[in-house]
Amino acid sequence: MVKSQVDEAATAIASAPRRAIIERLAQGEASMSDLAGHLGVTLPAVDKHLRVLVAAGVVTKAKSGRTTSVRLVPGSLDELATWAMSTRLMWGNALDRLEEHLS
Repeated sequence: MVKSQVDEAATAIASAPRRAIIERLAQGEASMSDLAGHLGVTLPAVDKHLRVLVAAGVVTKAKSGRTTSVRLVPGSLDELATWAMSTRLMWGNALDRLEEHLS
């Protein structure tokens, strides 16, 4: 089964630590050490979360010497946001029709 961009993005944000990483990176690039300190976890734990985010195309990593910088990929969550909005509208309309029918 081939995962879509929506599936990959949903998997990426399914974890609170990964959402915290995304929120931190929305403020700008950070090193893995910065992210570990922000989350209060070890570097291997950050790396584990970053592997999921990189695979989903949400972040990129670049190594310079001993420092690995992490950056958010602009627009990487757009397809998920579009899907969520369309689903929200669909359910909103369905619930409006149900309310109308019950009245």
